[in-house]
Amino acid sequence: MNRKKILMALGGTEELTSIGGFIRDRGFEVLTADDGAAVIEIALNEKPSLIVVELGLPVIDGERVFQILRNNPHTTDIPFIFIGSEDRDIKGFRREIDTLLIQPIKGEEILRRINIAFAGQEGLKTQIGDKEIEGRLSHISLGDLLQILHLNRKEGVLKVSYEDKEGLIYIKGGTIYNAAINNMEKEKALFRLLTWHDGKFEFSPKPIDIPQKIQGSAGNLLMEGMRQFDEWNKAKEQLPQPDSRLKLKVDISTLPKGLKPIIYEVLFLIEYYPTVRDLVDHCTFPDYEVYQTLAGLIRKGVLEGIKGKAIEEKRSRAIMEVLTSGQALKVREKVAARWKDMETATFGKIFVLATSDDLIISLVDSCKDIPGFSVNRQFITSPIHRENPIGDVATLRLYGGMEIVLFTIPLNTKMKPLWKAFSKNIIGMIVLCDIEGIKNLQQLSLCKNYVTSIRRTPVVYGMVSAQDIDAKQEEEFRKTMEMKRGERIVVLEQMNNKRVSQFFNTFFNYLLRDEYISG
Repeated sequence: MNRKKILMALGGTEELTSIGGFIRDRGFEVLTADDGAAVIEIALNEKPSLIVVELGLPVIDGERVFQILRNNPHTTDIPFIFIGSEDRDIKGFRREIDTLLIQPIKGEEILRRINIAFAGQEGLKTQIGDKEIEGRLSHISLGDLLQILHLNRKEGVLKVSYEDKEGLIYIKGGTIYNAAINNMEKEKALFRLLTWHDGKFEFSPKPIDIPQKIQGSAGNLLMEGMRQFDEWNKAKEQLPQPDSRLKLKVDISTLPKGLKPIIYEVLFLIEYYPTVRDLVDHCTFPDYEVYQTLAGLIRKGVLEGIKGKAIEEKRSRAIMEVLTSGQALKVREKVAARWKDMETATFGKIFVLATSDDLIISLVDSCKDIPGFSVNRQFITSPIHRENPIGDVATLRLYGGMEIVLFTIPLNTKMKPLWKAFSKNIIGMIVLCDIEGIKNLQQLSLCKNYVTSIRRTPVVYGMVSAQDIDAKQEEEFRKTMEMKRGERIVVLEQMNNKRVSQFFNTFFNYLLRDEYISG
């Protein structure tokens, strides 16, 4: 069989001539037919590698031609590319082999589908086989590669890298199970990856045992992802620019009920991530949908731009580096050497204990601009979660891949069994108090002492006060918290990003130098 022989039967002679010539110029041998009867005759005599057929052919329509040739043992395996005016069910249609394109069509799209079909026919024996493969996206697009893996029902992980970014796509039986770029996942990550047109890819066949987080067929997902990319390209001049900054012009509580979930999420996130690029990255919805939503909220006067902030933000971020890359690697080494259960761990918890939930919220709010710091989306968007913060509220990602999770726990002594359960992977504690909270320190002390009796970790004590605390207040704090002589209290005049960055610096210095005495 000649692997480059294409039989084409399109109703319009001009269209058939134009597209046939385009395909022929790409190195294929093109056979043409004017009606369904001619398609069957040529197919039986010439045995083409692929047939492109319009559904509305004269004499015998395209669907009937397909069924006749499928039932013939000499032509049963030939892939079909159908051209139709609308989506329709085709009896006997093989999703892993055949393709339906909706008019209007272009020669480039037919050529792309032909290449995919040939790759599928070969079973990727020469290109993939059952071993790892690698290549460049400049040679084959990610969409085409995923189509090939889908057609061959492959299972494994496709790693894609571009500049300093890396993404993973999990595939099982040809179905896309999930995609991830750092903390981003699902359709958002998949659609983002489809915009990478350069870089490297590597497919590793391996069993996939993760939950399926992406629903829908590979074809529909890829079509939607590319549609959103094309729409974004056409409209990007009218959409907010990635480096621009936005702010709310209205009180969120005054907004009507029943808005789309994406609107609520965007409005809650804007306080934490006023720069458009950061907000788009942290929103769970696909990028183009977020840009569209932002543009709509600006038009309606709900959001407005902030001018002259980019330089100020850049300077601020430079000031707030918590650790150098060398220090971050030392932290990981220290943690692994200190606790056996942390030798292979990729994250460690810092318990945050506070005399009021407002202090936890202020701490997290003040950290939002620290490089590598991300706030738990539920903590941002759920008023209930902010009023009763329990569990991981934020994550600080260090150089080298380790994540430091800020974790809050209920201070009620009846919850003591949870204190022990949650203390797995703990590497330290932050204790926060303000002047008003000094009289309510007892529960913090009980919790701190219990946890440090299980695991000796550094503890950093912070007092939030507009002025220096007096000797009496300090003595009461030390006594109640059962602090040792060598432990000190860090006074935070106000909870701002620069002061909080220094606060974390103090914690990591304790950890690296073993300057902690608790327990």
